Amino acid sequence: MNGPIKLTSTRVVDNRRQIYISPEAERIISNLQPRSVDVVAVVGPMRKGKSHFANLLCKRKSGFPLGDEMESKTKDFWFWIGPHPVQTNRYLMVVDTEGLGDYSDEEQNEKDMKYLVLATLLSNHLVFNLQGNPDHSFVSQLRLMGDLAEHVRVQKDGNDGGNNLGNHFPELWVAVQDAHLKPPQRNGRRLTPDEFLEVMLERKDGLTKAIRSHNDMTEAVKAFFPKRHLRLIPAPSIDSDILSNLDKAGDDVLQTDYKDTVDNFTREIWNSGMVKRVNGDDIRTSGLLHILRYYVNAINDPNALPSVLGAYEAMAEGECSRAFEEQMKAFQESVEKTVKPQMPTDEETCNRRIKTAAESAVSKLSADVGKWDKVGTWKKRLQGKLETERLALLNINSDKSKDLCEAIIKEVDQPVRQKVGKGVYNRIGGFNTYVREADAVYSAYRQKASGKGPAVEKVLETFRVTETTRRNTIRDTDNKLVEEDRRVKEEQRKKQEAKAAAERAAEKERLARAEAARAAEAQRRAEAERDAEAAKRRAAEEEARRRAAEAEAERQRKKRHNKKFLGIF
Repeated sequence: MNGPIKLTSTRVVDNRRQIYISPEAERIISNLQPRSVDVVAVVGPMRKGKSHFANLLCKRKSGFPLGDEMESKTKDFWFWIGPHPVQTNRYLMVVDTEGLGDYSDEEQNEKDMKYLVLATLLSNHLVFNLQGNPDHSFVSQLRLMGDLAEHVRVQKDGNDGGNNLGNHFPELWVAVQDAHLKPPQRNGRRLTPDEFLEVMLERKDGLTKAIRSHNDMTEAVKAFFPKRHLRLIPAPSIDSDILSNLDKAGDDVLQTDYKDTVDNFTREIWNSGMVKRVNGDDIRTSGLLHILRYYVNAINDPNALPSVLGAYEAMAEGECSRAFEEQMKAFQESVEKTVKPQMPTDEETCNRRIKTAAESAVSKLSADVGKWDKVGTWKKRLQGKLETERLALLNINSDKSKDLCEAIIKEVDQPVRQKVGKGVYNRIGGFNTYVREADAVYSAYRQKASGKGPAVEKVLETFRVTETTRRNTIRDTDNKLVEEDRRVKEEQRKKQEAKAAAERAAEKERLARAEAARAAEAQRRAEAERDAEAAKRRAAEEEARRRAAEAEAERQRKKRHNKKFLGIF
């Protein structure tokens, strides 16, 4: 925080003054880490330097508005919260309140009591700021403290009458500013401021109304604030201009006694080691917001009184609710990191990872708020919610598994589907080819889909149904083609056989004709040969006759020659 902001504001609703928590304050406190808080509330009459002292408690000179006029500058509650200046791992919250006895407010008494009740219940250090020298008259300014029992209870049912409030109220610091007198001496030594406070709170003897009122008030203050202190703070300066501008004044212009006293006082509070507690439990920032809401609502309710145990229950319920929401968020973050990125996976692994995250959330809730969730209501509520989330996540894993496995089976089956569409398998022997390639699809799917979640087998079975239908169709087509091929071949065989028979008959006829032709030719040749032989014989006979004739003629010629030759002679 760069500077203080309003913690509460007041509005009149139905003629009643109501206190409201600033939304900005709720936002700031809600966003803080859940750590213990040391809450210091500064109350007291207006225009007595409360805001200046609140600034000093924050280790600042400015922040809470200061004023130098009669009307108070601080209206309602303002607060600053930040890392504790001394204690580690905790916050310091300083609350500056509107001054008591503001003359400009017509309902001052009612408002003063509401503010005092809220400041008392909210803090573990209550600084009651006064001004001037301490004497018995200044004790009367604590009168509102004596009336707290009428406005606060310990028990939620309010039947305790305000008893034992001292076990739950904050440590009281009565800071008297601009004090220049020292405590009186007793028994030869000067009283400490704390001892002087006890003297002023001693009972008075007498029965007058004023004395009874004083005794009742001082007894109430002692009962309500068993841890109480008085601190006397000298004036920071005698220069009125410096006093009017303390937020701008340098340390060098302030009186040394003042600086030393203030430094010691603030360190006493810082070093006390105390934090805000309710019913014995440390309150963290988130719990502080819950009790603040409870106290404001109870103070605003005309029919209710704020109670310590009521605030404790509200805080416990609020802390349990916070822890529930935090662990649900942590579970979701764990799921986003360790479960969902691994989806889809087998159901056993997915379930184990979910349960690991859920068991961690339940364990952390128990460690965080187990002391308030004594009967385990919030633990069971978280377990129920986580079980619902577990089942939803398993469904998500199943859906993702189904989507992925369907994509895988579609991918590995695509070549086969394309061939089916093109009719590649619509041939004799296509079924056997299809079976080999379909078996390869199953093998590729199992390899790629292995470990991809619970839908692996379901998707495969769904695919198997459609693939079986496809397989049967291809088988039937193959069978029909085989049968048709057999029929065609049978017809072709018959045609071929008929053709062969016809060819054989024709060949037989041709052969018969050829044989007949050969026989005729042989006969012709025989006849020709006979004719030739006859011709030869005739020719030979003719030649013989011719030769015989020639021989006869030669013989006759020779005979005539001889006769002629003989005739000569």
